[in-house]
Amino acid sequence: MTSNGKCQVIIFVVLMLLVTSFCGCRRSKFSSLDNITIDGVKSHYMYSNVESGSKEGLPVIIIIDHPFSKRRWPEQFAGKFDEPVLLIWCELLAGLSGDTQIDDITVWQKKRQVLLTQFQGYKDHFGFDERRVCLTGCSAGGVYAWMLAYDRPDLYAGVVAMSAVSYPQQIQQNLESGESVVTVVVRGENDTDFPRRLEQERQTGRVFESRNPHSKFVLMQGEDHGSAQEYWLQYLNYVLQSGEPDVSPSGS
Repeated sequence: MTSNGKCQVIIFVVLMLLVTSFCGCRRSKFSSLDNITIDGVKSHYMYSNVESGSKEGLPVIIIIDHPFSKRRWPEQFAGKFDEPVLLIWCELLAGLSGDTQIDDITVWQKKRQVLLTQFQGYKDHFGFDERRVCLTGCSAGGVYAWMLAYDRPDLYAGVVAMSAVSYPQQIQQNLESGESVVTVVVRGENDTDFPRRLEQERQTGRVFESRNPHSKFVLMQGEDHGSAQEYWLQYLNYVLQSGEPDVSPSGS
């Protein structure tokens, strides 16, 4: 074998070792993700910042899945919270077509019942802290998280709606729910994905901010529909802290 040929073999072997190592890392990373199926709906879950000990009594973040774009797995948040957290990724919106209107009443009535069933199943299975449950999602998932949180403010301490709009009546008719639900809505200044005027979002933001001292409407300068989501983790941590049972308005 020529010197050139030996070099090529060595390079090939090194590349194969790197690929094998990378795949092993990915398997190790994804091994922390598990799933649970409740009444035919699959959810994925994992624990963040939990090394050992009991996994009960933790705050929980329920992420409403958005089927129209690339899935964002919970692993992106692993180890990045300020405290131990249970993350649940609910495929609530799976099966919807891309032309489904976000405020379609028939779809809404079905999905809200589905999530109530999921919530009871989560509660029975995980035993999380029922005082610290946060809903979140991006785009259509963010709108649904917001609608669901305001539909049952007795169940949710907070909601983080990323790149979401406020025009659905399921939100506008339940704005009083913002008194007990810490609400954070993050939108990019250059977001053009939803055909509604930004001024309505600002006005809705002023309303829910006035109802709860911890709530925020955040308009990210220079960001668009996708890039605004880079701030997701920051505001999830914020809502978890704001939603702690011993937090009082004077501490805002």
